[in-house]
Amino acid sequence: MITIIFWLFALLSGGFVWLHGKSEGRRAILLFLAATLLTAAVQVLHTRWQQTHWPLMAVDTAYLVATYVFALRSDRYWPLWIAAFQLLTVASHFATIIAPNYLPKIYTAIATFWVVPLLLSMVAGVYLDHRALKRLVPPQ
Repeated sequence: MITIIFWLFALLSGGFVWLHGKSEGRRAILLFLAATLLTAAVQVLHTRWQQTHWPLMAVDTAYLVATYVFALRSDRYWPLWIAAFQLLTVASHFATIIAPNYLPKIYTAIATFWVVPLLLSMVAGVYLDHRALKRLVPPQ
């Protein structure tokens, strides 16, 4: 059930960002989609959460680098927000290295939690950009 809710939320927020975010939003959603599909693939290949999930950590780190580069090249603020939330996701993997005596359910929850604020920040950022653009350009 949680998987269905995630995909519904991702599709709705991704659709909004794709439609209203112009080229910035489309690039962000394509990066997110690639990371999400890679995440799904590595979770099928490696299902154990008893120790640090190295394949998932690699995907999350690659997505962090991609969002960081994306944020550096953007003239918007919201790409910085998605990079920050992705940094928190990667930090959760490092926490399992530093403190290996954790409960797998907690690791799963923390490693996947930050995707919700990440998507919300994309939606909020695109919405704020769209609203500001409408104010700057008077209707004809």
